[in-house]
Amino acid sequence: MERMIGLIGLNYKSAPVEIRELVSFTEDQIYEFIKNLKQIEAVAGVVVLSTCNRTEIYFHIKTVSIQEGFDMVFNRFSDYKNLDVSVKNHMYFAVGLEAVKHLFQVACGLNSMALGEDQIIGQVKNAFLISDHAHSAGPVLTRLFNRTFSAGKRVRTETKINEGAASVSSAAATLAKQQCPDMASRSVLLIGAGQTGRLSMLSLIEKGFKELYITNRTFEKAVEVAKEFKTTAVPFNSIKKYLITCDIVTVATGSVKPLITRSMIEEVMPERNFRPLIIIDLSVPRNVAENVCKIESVTLLNVDDTKIVIQETYKKRKAEIVKANEIINRMADNYMTWLSSLNLSPTIRQIQENFRKINNMEFENYRKYKNNTDRKPIQDYGSHIADKFSRLIIENLKYLTDNGRKVEHLKMLNELFELTIANGK
Repeated sequence: MERMIGLIGLNYKSAPVEIRELVSFTEDQIYEFIKNLKQIEAVAGVVVLSTCNRTEIYFHIKTVSIQEGFDMVFNRFSDYKNLDVSVKNHMYFAVGLEAVKHLFQVACGLNSMALGEDQIIGQVKNAFLISDHAHSAGPVLTRLFNRTFSAGKRVRTETKINEGAASVSSAAATLAKQQCPDMASRSVLLIGAGQTGRLSMLSLIEKGFKELYITNRTFEKAVEVAKEFKTTAVPFNSIKKYLITCDIVTVATGSVKPLITRSMIEEVMPERNFRPLIIIDLSVPRNVAENVCKIESVTLLNVDDTKIVIQETYKKRKAEIVKANEIINRMADNYMTWLSSLNLSPTIRQIQENFRKINNMEFENYRKYKNNTDRKPIQDYGSHIADKFSRLIIENLKYLTDNGRKVEHLKMLNELFELTIANGK
């Protein structure tokens, strides 16, 4: 069987946030899952990408059919997340060139909710590093992700795909401004000091919000962001106090359970005199309980609500997509050419080894009858002829198999030369 590069995933296009949060991974869960998946002998490499907008599993499998490959990865994924069978309806599956192009498009920001966003390339790099540190990427996926980073760099330098790019964070700030046009007089509490939190802080300042507070479970991180943007860091255990005083709350953390519950908001609303409260939850899984939206004077928005704002930016940069895809298509084809050539490597080694064995065997037989013959010139000549025939056969092998792409032809040639195919070993 030939090598298989596969992809199983879902994103903001195929699944709403309530489905995406069911399949999202924390970093610890990624380590646990890839270790579980690598127990399958056929799995040579795996990388899991999990963000607020997508969960995708990229894998390299050997010695099984495409359908068997998809089944074994999906079944482990479904068991690990304890998924209902209906979730599969929201998922997409890709193999080979299609999977490679998809990864390149993701890293270049073409597949993002905010076209051309820069944050995604860092998330892709982090996903690869997790697998690399766990010795679970393997050489084939390592080369793929290195080519992915090169594609991301080229698209961003050779096109204008991210010029004035809108991110989910900046779209959220726009929503906040729409809800509170008099932003200079409004106070904002930002919960979460990670990359999304930092970008949210920057976007809120750019939109004109002045009174900004930030908190984080690790207080030092909140202090760091507050110093950078000259805002105020507050202790994590004081969230309730700032829910009373702030007009807008933006939440962007990696918590796997809600930080803000209905009972918490019901408690603070009387102390606010039921003054309107806008909560924007950018986390996946969501960090604000869904039923909070049923409380009077509370507006709850989530990451999917930023789509309308982002669509305006998409229209402005649509022409750059064609240019970006031209780069992606060329680089993806080059990678697949390299991958296909790996199918030839075992056969080439077998051809060369067999010719050397034949040469050595025949030379030894010849010596028995020609004891007085000078050994060196004859041995050199035999090696030369063996190498010559090996090269001729290998050149024809590459042509007949389209450099390893036509695996069925490769098998036939192996049988013809009585060689043992060693694909995937």
